[in-house]
Amino acid sequence: MLKPTRSHQEFKNFVKEQLQFHYLKHGFSNPIFLQQKALSSVWFSDLSKVSEIIDHRYSVNRGTPARCPVDMFRSLLLMEILHERSIDTWVKTMRTSPIFAILSGFTPGNVPGVGTFYDFISRLWLGSSAHLSSKVRKPRHKPKKGKKKGDKSPLRRPGIVKRLVDRYLEHPPKFHSRPHDIFQKIFKECFVVPSIKHGILGDLNAFSIAGDGTSARTGASRYGKLTCDCRKNGIYKCTCPRKFSDPEASWGWDSYREEYYYGRTLYAFTAADSPYDLPVYLDFFKAYRHDSLCFSYSFFDFLQRNPEFTLKECMLDSAHDAYAIYKLLHHHDTTALIDLNKRRQGDCTCKETTSFTKEGIPICPAGHIMAYHGFCKDRQRHKWRCPTTRKKWNISCDSPCSKSAYGRVFYTREKDNLRFFTRIPRGSSLFKARFRRRTSVERFFKRIKEDYLFERKTKTRSSRNWYFRAFTTAMCTHVDAWIKHLKIDMVPLIVQWESEVIAIAA
Repeated sequence: MLKPTRSHQEFKNFVKEQLQFHYLKHGFSNPIFLQQKALSSVWFSDLSKVSEIIDHRYSVNRGTPARCPVDMFRSLLLMEILHERSIDTWVKTMRTSPIFAILSGFTPGNVPGVGTFYDFISRLWLGSSAHLSSKVRKPRHKPKKGKKKGDKSPLRRPGIVKRLVDRYLEHPPKFHSRPHDIFQKIFKECFVVPSIKHGILGDLNAFSIAGDGTSARTGASRYGKLTCDCRKNGIYKCTCPRKFSDPEASWGWDSYREEYYYGRTLYAFTAADSPYDLPVYLDFFKAYRHDSLCFSYSFFDFLQRNPEFTLKECMLDSAHDAYAIYKLLHHHDTTALIDLNKRRQGDCTCKETTSFTKEGIPICPAGHIMAYHGFCKDRQRHKWRCPTTRKKWNISCDSPCSKSAYGRVFYTREKDNLRFFTRIPRGSSLFKARFRRRTSVERFFKRIKEDYLFERKTKTRSSRNWYFRAFTTAMCTHVDAWIKHLKIDMVPLIVQWESEVIAIAA
């Protein structure tokens, strides 16, 4: 049974009263000054909507009244902000240092037990099990080496992206409930929406996203536990099913470290125009799943979960250089900013007979790159002129193709070749400037891996805990951005509380 929860303003009043009673009244202000970041994080994070999102996971009128879900979630978020390693240690910390219990929303001496926190995390997970598949399966062997330096992982089934996109466009999918839906809702309502209100995600009506995947190495063993008697019979290399503590883990290729890893892939979309590289969508996939497949599914899921977003640009690396993805983005009227894959550059062709550079820029019969002269909105085409018309280029031609003083004109249309004739011409200064923002998603991955030790902090195994860790670290990046953007300083407020205590005592 769930009791009525207090508002965020009531929580602020609770924190003020408890800190004054347990610390400032006795002249202990240093612990509060030392925890300014933790105080500002919970002070400006309104989590009151958590209760509305999770209330259906509690009984209506049966059982003992449960702990306030807002306080429970705030405590777990504070644990991540303070880089605490485990729930067991965090509970001990709150019981020995009352300030952390107060900032979580608990009174000192009434801190929930370890089991209560694990039970709460289970309520956030809609699945019947902490895993998405059975623990017993056949072992997956590490692939043989043979990739070239810097290469992306190739598609296991060529043409799968085209078939997937064509099926989605012909029959738009209806996504059903998934185990991590509560994490997605809390992340959006309590963190993404406030960031939009603070103006640190960009224009919602012309939104730009950057997408990419990164490795998430599991803490589970890749060998599993034997469930057969083959070794007793002298068979030491059997292929019988084994029991794995992380059954969703698989082998994947990390192109950055140039090595195979055992775990899964975390795929994310970040707000490309955000000065703080903030994420707006997260999901996990099998480690062997190609980034282009991860994008195809994530893109449709993102649009369904965020219908209020109007996408303007999508920035992706060369692993997403598939014509089907250009077709998908063109269908949704989104500008594609995708790096060309060197292994699959192909030939650039259009209806008119001329040659092009690898960036899709037309070359005149004399062998010079033609000069870009703008976009014709009425006919949806790019205009290119003779390079001799550019005085700064200092190009001369002995046999001009046109007798006109205006010079030869050539047009390229996006619909002729979506991959080469992009809406923003490849090689242009605007394309290069906008494409630089693609690295925002890489900076986000660096943030959660280096600052919040996403892979190394704990030996995470179950899908439930992986989603919990991924979303809480993403939430922390939003909270950190609020503190920096709003230039929050809690010192004057703490001094004011201290002066109030002194005035009452006098």
